Amino acid sequence: MKKILLLLLHILFCVGLSAQEAYFEYTFDDCSFEDTFQRFPGITPGGVPKCVCGLGTNSIELDGDKQFLTFSSQVNPLMDVDFTLDMYFFMEIQDGETDIFSIRNGCGGLDSMMALRYFSNTNEILFEIGSNVNNYFSVRKKLSSELCWHRFTLAKFGLSYFVYLDNDLLTRIISNESINFSRLGKFSIGNSPCNNTNQAKRFKGSIDEVVLYKRALSDREIIQMYKYPDRIITNNTTIFKGESILLEIGESCSNSIFWSPAATLDHPDELSTLATPQQTTNYKVSLDNGKCISSDTVTIYVADKDKLDCNRLLLPKAFTPNNDGLNERFGISNLFLIDELEYFEIYDRWGAKVWETKLMNETWDGSINGQPLNSGMYLYKIKYTCKSEEKLNVNNFTMLR
Repeated sequence: MKKILLLLLHILFCVGLSAQEAYFEYTFDDCSFEDTFQRFPGITPGGVPKCVCGLGTNSIELDGDKQFLTFSSQVNPLMDVDFTLDMYFFMEIQDGETDIFSIRNGCGGLDSMMALRYFSNTNEILFEIGSNVNNYFSVRKKLSSELCWHRFTLAKFGLSYFVYLDNDLLTRIISNESINFSRLGKFSIGNSPCNNTNQAKRFKGSIDEVVLYKRALSDREIIQMYKYPDRIITNNTTIFKGESILLEIGESCSNSIFWSPAATLDHPDELSTLATPQQTTNYKVSLDNGKCISSDTVTIYVADKDKLDCNRLLLPKAFTPNNDGLNERFGISNLFLIDELEYFEIYDRWGAKVWETKLMNETWDGSINGQPLNSGMYLYKIKYTCKSEEKLNVNNFTMLR
């Protein structure tokens, strides 16, 4: 349910965010190269790229030979200040080096440039950024074999550059100075001036959802905006024996879908399928996109009501609300144990109540009235009903920032 809620939040969140806070947004849904808001110059294509199935509706497919995309030179100065560049790419693997995108003027140095390249011999992407040879940074990362669509995100906040691949923070670059990109080199996909020098191939595959925001988005915002291409949006969860749960996939262009094990599924060849496992089961889905096969898994835990231990309420001993996308909130893990929640309260070390709820799904973010609290020891009290018996669970935990 958590991933499904995030997907719904993404739809509502991005409509408002894009309209208000983006310099441009190219979705290619109408097969044009125009900005969604029609306030920024359109993309200039090299050759005649195809419009094919993509995220949302359509994407732009490049052939790796004569086709490429070039953005207006008006992009470059927008990256002198805080920004977030976000894009998805579906890459067909080619031998050697592949030029995904770049901003650079010539290939003779490392001045005022950035580039994203792929190397087939190591199955790695290489991201480079720099203002000169003494202020140059790079990071490498292997591409997951389970993904066809990848997401690249770069956020600038002051002199910090946060580099993400597939929602994971690869590195935080702390620059010696603001990196102002060359006004003579255009932001392009598959058309780096270094291609001949490096004998690199142009990008082959699909490009979609290219957006430049007017500020640095937070980790939480970046995660909320994820489109889950070919990914299971149903979170690992627990159901009671005899119950069913809907397993769902995010956006996908695949016409060949296979869930396994299929015995406890009603439609194992569809994007959404109802699962009725009799025991804890790991479900795997494979999606054949013709040129790439992606896969994902989800675990559905099965609990027997007759064997529940009503006193075994599960909460973490520590959590870390530090905006890294992990262990950000504090709450009850095995909610299936609870028939009715009377209250869930949290107190600081001096006995002052800092948070409370009567909603089972609600969790605490480590703040009070919107202000983050300090690290330290806290105490929770939870009064609930299980199997018609009232229970009180009291224990302490640690918050770390």
